[in-house]
Amino acid sequence: MLAVGGCREFAGAKTPEFLVSPATLAFTARAGGQDPPLQFLSIRETDQEPVHWTASADVPWIGLSSRGDIVPYFLGIGVGTGMAAGVYRGTLTLARPSTGDVRVVPVTLTLLSTTPLAGRWAGLQGSVSVTLTLVVSGSQVSGVGSLAPPARAVDVTGTGTNSTVSLRLAAPGDTTSLSGTFVDDNSIVATLSGPRLADLSLTLYRQ
Repeated sequence: MLAVGGCREFAGAKTPEFLVSPATLAFTARAGGQDPPLQFLSIRETDQEPVHWTASADVPWIGLSSRGDIVPYFLGIGVGTGMAAGVYRGTLTLARPSTGDVRVVPVTLTLLSTTPLAGRWAGLQGSVSVTLTLVVSGSQVSGVGSLAPPARAVDVTGTGTNSTVSLRLAAPGDTTSLSGTFVDDNSIVATLSGPRLADLSLTLYRQ
């Protein structure tokens, strides 16, 4: 009698993936002005084991809240503004020494001669919250955002300078006006007026 046998072949254990996000970072600020708010990188691996990581930057104007720890971790990234107006580029390198994995994150810093209005802003006063993502072309402003209560998306149009802003926040069924003045490079004191709001004051902070 012919005896036939077999065995199952098992693949080796798969190395957990080293995950860093977002893939790029971009900052905009006024040359010689206040540093923009920190942005954060999420560092983790797929099985959430407490594995060590390291981080470094290749230019002196990028600051790191830590140069190494264990996953998971939110790494704060800051930039300095003490250079002339222009566009600057640097690179963050994050590594997992136990496996040799390396992730590279490009960083772009745009320094302007005036305080930039473009970017993300958010404000909260009592139960009222506003978030805006603005694009600027000359003195014209456009963008999208949200306004609550009630929570609703808004389309943004208006005008802005390096000291003042006047915006129209349009949602289905109502429109709210926002007028504001820069307090510093990262905050705007604004007044909201509309059918659901009566001259409400709040401060918008750069995100």
